[in-house]
Amino acid sequence: MERAGWPQWIRHVGIACALCCVAIPQLASAQVGILGGNDGPALMPPPVVVDRDDPFAKPTREYQALPLGGWMLYPSLFVGGLYDSNPSQSAGKGNGSLGGRVVPSLLAEATDGINKSTFYGTLDGRAYTADTASTYDTISARTGFIQQYRPTVDWAASAQGDFTRQRDLFSTFGVDNSVSTLNTTAVGLSPTINPITYNQYSGTASVQRTFGEMFFNLGASAVDIVYDNAGPGAPSPDGTTYTGVGRAGLWFTPALYLYTEGSLDRRNYSTSQFNSSGYRAVGGIGSDQIGLFKGELFGGYQVEQFDFAPLGSVGSSVFGGSVYYYPLPELTIRASINQSLGVSLLSQLPGTLGTSTKADTALLQATYSIAKEWSASARFGYIHTSYTDVSRIDNAWTAGATISYSVWQNLGITLDYQYVQLASTAPLQSFTRNVVTLGLTYKY
Repeated sequence: MERAGWPQWIRHVGIACALCCVAIPQLASAQVGILGGNDGPALMPPPVVVDRDDPFAKPTREYQALPLGGWMLYPSLFVGGLYDSNPSQSAGKGNGSLGGRVVPSLLAEATDGINKSTFYGTLDGRAYTADTASTYDTISARTGFIQQYRPTVDWAASAQGDFTRQRDLFSTFGVDNSVSTLNTTAVGLSPTINPITYNQYSGTASVQRTFGEMFFNLGASAVDIVYDNAGPGAPSPDGTTYTGVGRAGLWFTPALYLYTEGSLDRRNYSTSQFNSSGYRAVGGIGSDQIGLFKGELFGGYQVEQFDFAPLGSVGSSVFGGSVYYYPLPELTIRASINQSLGVSLLSQLPGTLGTSTKADTALLQATYSIAKEWSASARFGYIHTSYTDVSRIDNAWTAGATISYSVWQNLGITLDYQYVQLASTAPLQSFTRNVVTLGLTYKY
């Protein structure tokens, strides 16, 4: 498969970086429903566990929590109204509607020095007033747990269970860097017209062993996606992916490491023509703390071999990475780039129900606070989807910003705006959507 559109993606990433750098000005959580507020930790265990303090895990700015037994709780609640210009994501500009929005959120952590337990949960309920939009009332949710175990400096293990209900990566939660990491198939990531809500059940586990400057990591995951309703007589896009991963690396400086990683996957779909097996082999470089920066960059190759002969084998180069940058106590920037192979029900080949796809994803998020009463966050996402046997290319992107003003110590007025656009080469498949939300946010 050709890397069509990749230079355009790079240009979009550059624009995203500029957007994050100019984010305008925390007691109340900025982005609506963000778990743990703007200071909340990432929801994915680190790729490499090190025997050093993590400056990103405990920001130096004020980080309040509600103690309960051995747990530290970070609850928040947003209640407000919204205007959605295209709640159904219909072709074109759609029909707008006013509505209401309620977003409770909770992050809880407990640690004893060996075990660290994290629970998270958020719900995003939207109800529209227009009769034509009432069928698009949504209840999206995300909940799960992370368990980390570190009995000695040489051993580390982690496990995560996650449930996510949404329509696509952009439609409800904006940009959450940990969502795309769990969904490795590209199915359900990119926005489409008239999307179908799906439930994603994910489980991951890994163990790391360190020998001096060398480390080895083994992991496994399962991701099950179940759609609400594909329509009478329509083929189902439901599917489950099982993946095994092995990683080996070497610290060649106190802060930098080289690694190689290989993975095998098996994908089973309700529409059996999509069933496949594949592998991914990459090598890269990563860092622990360098100043207030850390991240990974990787490159390699990936292949997916379909059981159904007409779909054949799909392969492509792959490269990406993730960055966490904390240059100031008031500013945090997170970014990730990834590529994945998936499937689509679209088809132009006789005797087939669909085709394979490749999705290139870029996500950025920045939070900024310059005064005690004011806080802001900016987010950007871009997904480029190409289709193997269909003359179609989709470019979807989102940009959003949130501003909060603290009225009292824990109560703030929050204004949130999100823009979503899908530009498709297929006729009547493009749309735009604007969502403006205004309300009150309570954060302990």
